[in-house]
Amino acid sequence: MNPDVFISYSRENQQEVIKLVEYLRAQGVAVWMDESDIHGATMWTKEIVEAIRASSVFILAISRHSTGSKNVVKELALASEREKIILPIYLEQCDIPETMEYQLAGIQNIALYTLEKAKAYEFVHQTIRRLGVGQAAKQGQAETSPSAGHGTGVGHGHMAPPKAKGGGGKWIGIAAAVVVLVVAGFFLSQGGGEAPAPSITSTPNTPTTTATPTDSSHRIALLPFEVNAAKEEDKWVGGGMDNELKTALNKIDDVTIIAGLSVNGYRGAGREISKIKSNLNVDYILDGSITVSGGKTSLNLDFIKADDLSTVWSESIQATPDTIFDGKTQIANKLATSLNIQLGAKTSEEIGTKHTENAEAFRLYTRGRELWMTRSQAGMQQSIKLYEQAIELDNNFALAYCGIADAYSMLAVYLYMDRDEGYPKARRYVLDAITRNPNLAEAYISLGWIQFSYDWKYEESVKSYLKAISLNSKIAQAHQWLGICLEAQGRYEEAEESFLKGEELDPNHHVLLMNMTSLYGRLGRFDDAERYAKKGISINPTFYQIRYQLYNTYIQAGDKEAEIEEMVKELEGIKTKDQPINNILIHYYKDKDPAKSDTYYERAYELDKLTSNSTFQTRVILKVEFDEFIRLANQAFDNGSIDFGIEFDIFCIEFKDNPKMKALAERIKKGK
Repeated sequence: MNPDVFISYSRENQQEVIKLVEYLRAQGVAVWMDESDIHGATMWTKEIVEAIRASSVFILAISRHSTGSKNVVKELALASEREKIILPIYLEQCDIPETMEYQLAGIQNIALYTLEKAKAYEFVHQTIRRLGVGQAAKQGQAETSPSAGHGTGVGHGHMAPPKAKGGGGKWIGIAAAVVVLVVAGFFLSQGGGEAPAPSITSTPNTPTTTATPTDSSHRIALLPFEVNAAKEEDKWVGGGMDNELKTALNKIDDVTIIAGLSVNGYRGAGREISKIKSNLNVDYILDGSITVSGGKTSLNLDFIKADDLSTVWSESIQATPDTIFDGKTQIANKLATSLNIQLGAKTSEEIGTKHTENAEAFRLYTRGRELWMTRSQAGMQQSIKLYEQAIELDNNFALAYCGIADAYSMLAVYLYMDRDEGYPKARRYVLDAITRNPNLAEAYISLGWIQFSYDWKYEESVKSYLKAISLNSKIAQAHQWLGICLEAQGRYEEAEESFLKGEELDPNHHVLLMNMTSLYGRLGRFDDAERYAKKGISINPTFYQIRYQLYNTYIQAGDKEAEIEEMVKELEGIKTKDQPINNILIHYYKDKDPAKSDTYYERAYELDKLTSNSTFQTRVILKVEFDEFIRLANQAFDNGSIDFGIEFDIFCIEFKDNPKMKALAERIKKGK
């Protein structure tokens, strides 16, 4: 039997590793570990090579002993070459040596030594399950192992993570016993761009920036379902119900469902729903749980008034995992009645519509979206396999075609696949989705992104987003990406209107807040830009792209030297610096300490090489004559590897009024 997991470790840590392995095996995970003396020997046997080849996940147990082990280094290199999902686990705090830096670049970790002993092993177990391997895969559920904008510049907000050789999986480092999935980039997803947000024990006090709703609809926060299930593979029901109920309720006129990133911070026992009213500007809260046991599913839902947290009504539905989603019609009718809304025949029909009648196909799709949201190469590649299996069960499942398209688009965006390979594949699957369901809003959102990011066909992209909005005006991602496309054309007032609509639907979407920071900087509304940036940082402190935009705001506003110095001091203390941080430090020190600026420049250059980042980097203006910079930038435009808004970039803004820079900016605004 092939192992699910191969664990690489040093013999000095064997007793600690054995405890973890025994726990995982007791949970049904097939773990291969060398329990002989081979790690202490000079041989590196065929048995180890074959075990790595056959496994799905490669766990690297990191300690000061293992980082100095030649055999562990060899095992890591082989796992990377084999494109295994790599899950680094720190047994103790220690530095990564140069011999491992290449394979581990961009792959985050679990700091096991920081977790409570009672929860640490279970956390590792749940992480492995979320990677789609283990018992669920063995039971024939098809979860087998592996498988913005124009480039990754600051204009759009995509920040591709550094990738390990071979593209091992990316998992966010954990310093507490909670799951934190933070994605530094735009989010394509079936429900309008939601991705996992930090799971926190308390809700952050965020600066108020939420726009006043432009309509009189009832705003309802749909909290993520708490799922109690003995089997890990049954927990997908929660994500499926989140999506199905949100989609159904948004069909009701005068109802707007707030979900996704904005509500994910309110999951778990430590959530503070008393803050939802002020943070999300909602009137009501839907708070539910699902229990799956013995083939039976119980859904319990409370409809709560946000003002005083009183329960308006409660509902309990008993079903099977396959039929529980039919309960959305019952819930929608009860909600509409309590709000004195009359449902017409057409709306009732739309509420009951299913994306697929095949429950297993829907399960595969839901699992695929979860893997895709990890933004790891292995996760996105595996999501494609799951979508393909869903399509085999239902060839007319349009959302699954969208899923494949989005996966190929993001594989290209995150530099895991050549743009000229990924985007054409994405387009084919989008067209397959539209052919099967010409009224699927999500398909036109996916198409609009391809037209914008790959084709540079701005007008076509706008038409696709407007088509999506006409089909479903309550998807925040459509408004967000329409705003990005309008901003690229210099249509700033229209972009603001679109962003504000997206903010109404997803008030705490940190990437959208970054987009608004960028826009208000261009408009010279620096107070607004700073307010949105600080809110985004409070929601996701590790999304450094938004700090780049805040730094840019300070540079343009002037008289912000104290704020800039405070930011620089904080960023210099971050050990693993991404490109937004590097660029800030390059710019800050270019006049104050040229040698230090050059050091950061070299680090940024090396990171570009490591990640195969071919996007034109504006910092090159510090190294070449201005005319040469303009030539290189125009060449990059011809190749489709430049970002919009270049004239507002921190390295270029002092040349904003130069005729040649203006000409370049106008060329970019026209698209192709």
